[in-house]
Amino acid sequence: MKRLILLVLLAVFLAPTALALDQETALQEQSRALGMEELGRAGEAYTGQDQVSDELDLDTSFRHMAQLGRQAMGGVVKQSVRSCVLLLAVTLLCSLTRGIQAGTGESSGLSVTTLAATLSITAVAVGDVHSLLNQGEEAIFHMKNLGDVLLPTVAMATAASGTPAMAVVKQGATVLFSDFLIRLIHSLLIPLCYAFVAANVAWAALGNDGLKRLGGLLKWMITMLLSGVLLLFVGYLNLSGVISGGADAATVKAAKFTISNLVPVVGGVISDTAETLLAGASVLRNAAGVFGMLAVLGICVVPFLNLGVHYLMYRCTAALAATVSEDGRLTGLIEAIGTAFGLILAMTASCAVLLVVAMVSTVSAVAG
Repeated sequence: MKRLILLVLLAVFLAPTALALDQETALQEQSRALGMEELGRAGEAYTGQDQVSDELDLDTSFRHMAQLGRQAMGGVVKQSVRSCVLLLAVTLLCSLTRGIQAGTGESSGLSVTTLAATLSITAVAVGDVHSLLNQGEEAIFHMKNLGDVLLPTVAMATAASGTPAMAVVKQGATVLFSDFLIRLIHSLLIPLCYAFVAANVAWAALGNDGLKRLGGLLKWMITMLLSGVLLLFVGYLNLSGVISGGADAATVKAAKFTISNLVPVVGGVISDTAETLLAGASVLRNAAGVFGMLAVLGICVVPFLNLGVHYLMYRCTAALAATVSEDGRLTGLIEAIGTAFGLILAMTASCAVLLVVAMVSTVSAVAG
């Protein structure tokens, strides 16, 4: 009997040491079971590292993103400058032609010069619009593929860290809203963006103010739809997180109390072991969330750079063209095409924001 008591006391006193020595092994097993290796492979091209752990090196990922940006910068600037020089040349040529017409006293009804300039500007810009739309769609496709690996991994880690209800709610909401947003972009917003460009081309060619107002309406619809989806997602995530977080905290506290008090002698040891596993899952959840945010940023570096540079260059070109041309329709068309780039950027950014907000919400969640 004395030996049995002695063995129990030794087990109680030595259990924390044994747990501490084996914690690293347990963390590795949890990482393997939660699919961290698959997540690392999925995000390696965007983060520059394939290890998802608490030793994640942020500097390495940011250097990798900076390198991607530097590699793309030369081609992006060259392409945008080429397009803007051509647009300025067309605008200047149109202005000179109109000046010659005014000097010779030619009548101007529906100006052939303006029509020709509008078609020329459209021919120069349509390639940029189509190329950047494809690049935005490609970035959204990569984010969807990343999310297919990232969201289940984070959800399993969140559930293993003691918040299963929160895991179900947040993964379900993110999958639902991201799928809806991607379908909305492909089926409605991209056609609306093309319609916005077409309406402004028609306004520049014909001078009908109704077409310009139609373009403004299309722009408003795109921005409101994107804003509405994101606001609904953030609002739902916050409200459901409060409810599910409270339920999870109560469940974890009840489980700890039950194990500690109903299991004789070793109940506290079992409770401590469970708490160690919960802590390890929390570490992996946070690592996966941060890794996911870095991967999303890595996906967006080149598209954001390309769209941002083209947006700024077209806006600057419209301002410069206004100094050499008295025809506000041509400069307005160039500015509207720049706005189209901004709309494409907003669509791509919305998908990125949705994933990043989900990861921030998951990482910042604390089990009770």
